[in-house]
Amino acid sequence: MKTPLALAIATFVLLDLGTLAFSYSIARQVEKDAVAINLAGRQRMLSQRITKAALLATNPTRSEAQRMASSTEVGQAYQMFLRTLSAFAEGGETVGGDGRPVQLDAVNGKAALLVGNVRGSLERWPNAPTESRELESFSQFMVEHNGEILDSMNRLTSELENESIATVTRLRIAQTFAFILSLVNFIFILMGMRRAQRRAEAASLTDTLTGLLNRGGFYKQLETALSRSHSLQEPLAVMLIDMNEFKAVNDNYGHAAGDATLCEVARRLQDLSTHGWICGRLGGDEFAVICPGLEAEKLASVAQYLSGILSGVPGGELVISASVGFAAAKPQQTADEVIANADAMMYSIKGNHHVSGSHRDKRRQIDLPLFEGTPHPQEMPGRVE
Repeated sequence: MKTPLALAIATFVLLDLGTLAFSYSIARQVEKDAVAINLAGRQRMLSQRITKAALLATNPTRSEAQRMASSTEVGQAYQMFLRTLSAFAEGGETVGGDGRPVQLDAVNGKAALLVGNVRGSLERWPNAPTESRELESFSQFMVEHNGEILDSMNRLTSELENESIATVTRLRIAQTFAFILSLVNFIFILMGMRRAQRRAEAASLTDTLTGLLNRGGFYKQLETALSRSHSLQEPLAVMLIDMNEFKAVNDNYGHAAGDATLCEVARRLQDLSTHGWICGRLGGDEFAVICPGLEAEKLASVAQYLSGILSGVPGGELVISASVGFAAAKPQQTADEVIANADAMMYSIKGNHHVSGSHRDKRRQIDLPLFEGTPHPQEMPGRVE
C-alpha cells in the first residue's frame, strides 16, 4: 500500500476517533452544565426558603416546637446554600437534587463575580445561627438582602445557561469541522484506492520488460477494437510479428542482450502509437499490432513497412530481422480467430524465410537509426490520419 493512502486511512481513523471523543465530550459537558444549572436554580429556592424559615423561627406567635423546627430548617438550608456556593466559587463537592454528592467545576467570568458578591454579603454569617438573638438578626439580614441574593442567583442561573449554550455550540462546530475533514479524507481514500486499483489493473496488463501491453492486455484491447469495428463498420487489421534469429542472440550473447533487443523492438513499435495503433508483446519474441481503420488492400505494404523498420534491430553483434503476418478482421470474428489468421500467415512467411549473409554479418555498431533504409512514418503505406 502506498504511503499517502496509508496515511489517509490513518488520518481517517484518527478523525473518526476524534469525532467520537467530541461527541462524548459534548454529552459529558451537557450533563455537567445541566447539574450546575439545576443547582443554581436550587440556590434561588434555598434563599427564599432560608428567609421564610428564619421569619418563622423568630415569630413569637408560634409555639416553641414550631420555632425550633423552623430554626433547624434554617440551619440545614443555609449550610446547603453555603456549601453549594463554595463549590461554585472554588470547585468541589456538594449535594445534588437527588441527595447524592455531585462535583462542580469552579465558575468563571460573570458567574464568578455573582458568586463572589453573594459570598461577600454572607461573610458575616459563616454558619447558621442557633441563638434566638442571632436568629432575629439573621432573619432581619435575610429580609433586607433577600432581593439582592435572589437576583444574583437568577443571574447566575442565566449566565450558566448561556455559557452552556456557548460551550455546546463551540463543541458542535468542532465536531462538524471534524466530520467534514473525515468526509473529505474518506473521499481522498476512495480516490486513492481507485487510483491504486487502476494502477494494479494497468500493471497486470503491461509487459514488465518492454512497457507494451502483455498478452492479456493486448487481447482486451483487441476485443474492444473488434466491437467498435463491428458496430461502426470500420476496417480493422492485426499485424503479428516474430523476430528471426532471436534465439541466436540469447544463445551467443546472453539474456541481457536479448532483453535489450526486445526493448529496442518495443521502442520502434511504440513510435507507431501516434497513428492510433496499439502494440503489444504476446510473449518471447512475438509482438502484435492492432491497426484500426486500415483497409485490406494496404495490409501487405504495411506489413512490408513493419518488416523494414524492425529489420536491422541489433542483437549483440548480430542484426536480426522480422517476419510479419497480418489479417483483416471479418464481421463477427473473435480476437482468437483474427490472431489465428495472422499467426498462420506469419509462420508461413517465417517458414519461407532464408537467412541471408547480410543477416549473419557481425556488427560492431549497435545503435542503428530507427528508420535506416526504410520510409519515414509519414510516408508509410496505409497510415491512418
